[in-house]
Amino acid sequence: MQSGGCGPSVPENLAALAVLVQQASHKGRDLVLLPELCTTAYFASGPFDPEAQKWAEPVDGPTTKFFSDIARKTSTAVAFGMAERGADGIVYNSLVLLDSRGYLVEGVGPHGERYQTFRKLTAPSVFSGDLRVDEAAYCKPGPSPMTFDLDGVRLGALICYDRAFSEVWLANRHLGAQVVIAAVSSFGWRESLFVDDLRLRAMEVGVFVIAANRAGLENHRGHVTDYFGRSCIIAPSGEVLAEAKAHQQPEIISAELNLSELDKARSLWPVWNDRRPDLYRFMYDSPAAE
Repeated sequence: MQSGGCGPSVPENLAALAVLVQQASHKGRDLVLLPELCTTAYFASGPFDPEAQKWAEPVDGPTTKFFSDIARKTSTAVAFGMAERGADGIVYNSLVLLDSRGYLVEGVGPHGERYQTFRKLTAPSVFSGDLRVDEAAYCKPGPSPMTFDLDGVRLGALICYDRAFSEVWLANRHLGAQVVIAAVSSFGWRESLFVDDLRLRAMEVGVFVIAANRAGLENHRGHVTDYFGRSCIIAPSGEVLAEAKAHQQPEIISAELNLSELDKARSLWPVWNDRRPDLYRFMYDSPAAE
């Protein structure tokens, strides 16, 4: 599901999102995915906002309770992005997954570590053309890739900028992900590459991809950002199963995922089996060339 731009009122944003989740659940969906930081404006795309961190709250705070109630009432799992204030007081850009009973689904890391949320792995500071973001000024990067088990399906996760790093996709597959959910707040010159980039990643690592992006205009403290939308659902073959319209807000898209297609797609394009990671260890054992 792609949502429109958010205003400064979190209660108003939550009310609008609740309507969308309820509309989606009426059609029998098992999981509803909302965009990155969906309950607030995306505060990192304009001049520094010293008030923005006040939006952050603990994972067991009112926002999670709000979506937990909706998940339970609609019997639909919900994944949403939020500004999380950790027990250490630090702010993270996080993705929360709730099952259809409204219970928090914990993520599991590479060594069995358990996490309440997936925290965005790379906080961008990017100033390229019309893409100007300084999220690193607000949020600390997360500790680890992880997967979630939801109703017998293993979900990988990433948030927006994470999708630019091949290691994140490889880690999701290595951890057994069948479906990768991507919460996004994306705008700027990468629009023309957005869906094709996700199609290629889905085919390369052999996973379904579900991506939910913000769409349309958002005015945060006088700075206007035009999010390009194009939320999509992609099969491991690279086929686009559903795609939202560009810059239109809001919009619900859906698709039924046939997990039996995973084996077929992975055997048709068996690059995972032919990888030679031993050849590339030097990239992590020595400094990168400038």
